[in-house]
Amino acid sequence: MSFSFYEVYITAQRAFTAMGFPYGSDEDAAFIIAWLELNNFDGVALLASLINELDQKYEGKIKLDNLNKEVNFKNKSILMKGPGLIDFISSEMKRKNKISIKIINCKNGILFLPLLYNKSEFVNLSKLSFCDTNNAMKTYEIVNKKIIFNIKNNVNLVQENVVNIYMDNKEYNSKKNIDKKVISEISIQENLSKSLKPLSKAWNKISKIANKTFVPESEESRNRGAGGGNDND
Repeated sequence: MSFSFYEVYITAQRAFTAMGFPYGSDEDAAFIIAWLELNNFDGVALLASLINELDQKYEGKIKLDNLNKEVNFKNKSILMKGPGLIDFISSEMKRKNKISIKIINCKNGILFLPLLYNKSEFVNLSKLSFCDTNNAMKTYEIVNKKIIFNIKNNVNLVQENVVNIYMDNKEYNSKKNIDKKVISEISIQENLSKSLKPLSKAWNKISKIANKTFVPESEESRNRGAGGGNDND
């Protein structure tokens, strides 16, 4: 099966709505999933694997007493809490030169990447690092609208379920990392011109949940406007 970026986004957004995400939060979460799918991070499969911890369990509040201390996500998904946190950090960067934050009890750190990339035009350097389930440390640097990333064995450098985010407004030279793997605006535009092919099993699972948002056809629903019928038919 092949789909456009928009089709993936809309199906994910409807799935989040069906799972109880409020308006706005469903769009933020859908953008994360669609962006990951677009850039070959298997966003749809990741979403399918998270359904049990997301469905009707939305909790988007974050306690931010002091950014210099740890932020505890309490094992709630980045899809719920991530957008609010990144919006807050980005607003703080308007009056600070740099921010370093450690998030504990936080899984699937890759979900932060689309959010950080979306804010990269306002921040000179953003860095995301976390340890994945294979005990590999993944680091992503975002500079000049480019994502530079590398993976190396995690020798107790980053604890499991801990995500580190660093933002800095100093001038940064990305040429020293030119030999590393990069995602850029050019590669993103190229991907947008192609069809996306999420795993069928995962796509069907997400679509089934998304379809719950459709109103069952009945005489009452037609009278209320569902189905697109009107007096001119």
